[in-house]
Amino acid sequence: MVLLKMKCPPERRKATITVSVSASSPTCSLDPAEGSNDPFQIVIALHIENTIQPDRAITFCTNGTVFAPSTPDAGIDTLGLGTIGPLVSTERPDKRIQLGNFKPHAARTSQPKSDDLKEHEHLHLLTIPANGEIQIKHNLPVSRMLKYDSHLAKQDLHPGESYRFRLNPDYVGTTWWCWGDLEGDLADKKLSAWQEGLNPEKIEKPTPSEVEDENWVLGGNPAELAFEEKTGDVGFQLVE
Repeated sequence: MVLLKMKCPPERRKATITVSVSASSPTCSLDPAEGSNDPFQIVIALHIENTIQPDRAITFCTNGTVFAPSTPDAGIDTLGLGTIGPLVSTERPDKRIQLGNFKPHAARTSQPKSDDLKEHEHLHLLTIPANGEIQIKHNLPVSRMLKYDSHLAKQDLHPGESYRFRLNPDYVGTTWWCWGDLEGDLADKKLSAWQEGLNPEKIEKPTPSEVEDENWVLGGNPAELAFEEKTGDVGFQLVE
């Protein structure tokens, strides 16, 4: 989904996440060895750059963003949602490989049995450590590059051709976040769907006593967690 981004003055930001993107290799083989365990990948690294709580990790929801994992068995292809721009030939800018731009509509489902986001079946949470970075990797062999492109076939690609791509900024961000580490201080906590700044009326905010007695953690305002991507275009070359 395209993220609804609200403006937030820099002085109100709680943290800034630096987003960098790269290719796992400067080259991508047109005919990789059968059974190869080293696929060509798009690698996205996240690092907490500026924060009002320097010693704390940040956990956020990746659903509907370029940070969500692809799960082919479940029919989820993150790159097919338009999260990455087309692969553009550096020699012929009019030659482009479209990775997909699908806009799936979620079926109406009953209310989750639990108010704890950790127990929501199709929701994915990711922790960025206080120090260091976290990486998200998307496999992109040539077979996947051409999967949804109706104008190009494998025979149209040639060794020596170079391509470039970049992230689609509409899919860089989050719809929910909080302070803490899923495997650390959040391990015994419940994560409430309620969040500052953006709440449908049907989401009930836990009371202060419930937060204390039942170990609830509330979501922060998504506008106050900034994601800044400064890499720009990333290139690679096709080889035999």
